[in-house]
Amino acid sequence: MRKFVNIFDKIGSFLPGYSGYAERNNRRQSDKLLREKIATTLNSCENLMSIKIRVSIQANENLKMTENEECRKKLNTLSSKVKYAPYGESAFFSNNQLKENELLVIYQKDLTLLEKVNEIHTSIPDLDAKSIIKKIDDIEVILNERNEYLKEFK
Repeated sequence: MRKFVNIFDKIGSFLPGYSGYAERNNRRQSDKLLREKIATTLNSCENLMSIKIRVSIQANENLKMTENEECRKKLNTLSSKVKYAPYGESAFFSNNQLKENELLVIYQKDLTLLEKVNEIHTSIPDLDAKSIIKKIDDIEVILNERNEYLKEFK
């Protein structure tokens, strides 16, 4: 079976440097997919917190319900921040083009974000809202570092 070749890729095969451009584009797409996965996991965390909120309402634990709601809101905000964070790309004519090792720094931060979010997801049933909020704050620090690093290349 013959693999379908995109017309632009076929034309690009004749242009010097096109393969590097296409590879960078694929990396950007992977970066986007990874952050969408992180956002989806955060949405799942938010759903788990909603269950905790319902349980605390049924148990008439207003303080716990308020703390859980605060945590749920922070998860929702973090999900949006991750989903709409800037991509690992630089402007085409920018003097500060992202190089391979600089992209790796961004991807490492994204991987750390995924690991930390998965950690929250698995620990929600066992942790109180304040402990989860602390973990969310730690993730926000990593995300802010990532975004600040990317600003250098815009």
